[in-house]
Amino acid sequence: MRNLLLLILLVLSACKPAQNLPQNSNQTASSLTLFATEEFRSSGLEATIVPDFEKEMKCKINIRLFSDPALMLRAFVEAGDSVDIVIGIPNGFVSSDSLQPYFRPYQPTAVADLNKDCIADSQFRIIPYGFSYLGLLYNKEVLGTPPASFGELQDERFLNQMALISPETSAAGRAMLHFSIALFGQEGFEQMLRALRKNVYREYPSVQQALAAVNSGESVMMPGPVTLAAWQRELSGSESKLEFALFDEGAYLYSECMGIAQNSVNASLAESFIDFVLKPSSQKMVIYKKGLFPSNRKTILPSSFEKVPFSPWLVNSKMRANISSEQSEIWLRTWAQVFQSF
Repeated sequence: MRNLLLLILLVLSACKPAQNLPQNSNQTASSLTLFATEEFRSSGLEATIVPDFEKEMKCKINIRLFSDPALMLRAFVEAGDSVDIVIGIPNGFVSSDSLQPYFRPYQPTAVADLNKDCIADSQFRIIPYGFSYLGLLYNKEVLGTPPASFGELQDERFLNQMALISPETSAAGRAMLHFSIALFGQEGFEQMLRALRKNVYREYPSVQQALAAVNSGESVMMPGPVTLAAWQRELSGSESKLEFALFDEGAYLYSECMGIAQNSVNASLAESFIDFVLKPSSQKMVIYKKGLFPSNRKTILPSSFEKVPFSPWLVNSKMRANISSEQSEIWLRTWAQVFQSF
């Protein structure tokens, strides 16, 4: 009889619901929900990182994709505790939309190996995994000598020859907007854009589309991350038409970041994912899939990337560290008004 009572107690205790597991039906202690842009998948970065992490950690990552960073971040703010990690956050979108409070601080294990230039958040709420410098990309088979400065970029000899990227939806486009403000100030950047307008052939919604236009000769040049030229040389070798130049006025550092949601129900596993992405083996994939410098300095660079200046004169500090959403909306409206016919 005593053994029977013991057996009944064991069965009843086994049937009790776990008290410490999250009540979110889409989450378990061995799963993560990750928000990313569609480029995370189309670039191939997802396929080279996520399966290996799932295998190593014996877990499952549930991915929700968005067409652009703006949509992703709006959905993230509204997501509550239904998301653990966001990846593919451009540094320009973070500062514009005051997102830091929505992420929890986490200092990654590779913190000492990260490139200091691309760390904009001392609390590591937003953690960079790749970066580049904004300069000029151009088709070297069409354009022999590129403009050396923003002043020269406005010259009439470049009439209708430049592709621009929309700052509304594109990370590189937003970086270009901030680059122009850093150089010319809030009062002068509109005048610069209007002087530049005659030389703009078309505005494209994504860096990929603008890059395709430059490679085909539809446009001759575009502002963009200069490491894309090195990346294209790695992929195409001597057949690559793309070359880069940095402006005399300096360069603007562009980075892509990730962060753990403040309300993540699986923060420990999310931290492991951050560390996994920053491992040299994963960082190598950032080079080949995204065309960016890896943020971990211990990652071996391919020869084409070694030809890109690693620390040019940066003008990011001329932008205020905390940019309000109201300011960002004004700048975006100004840009749209100048280029509204494209």
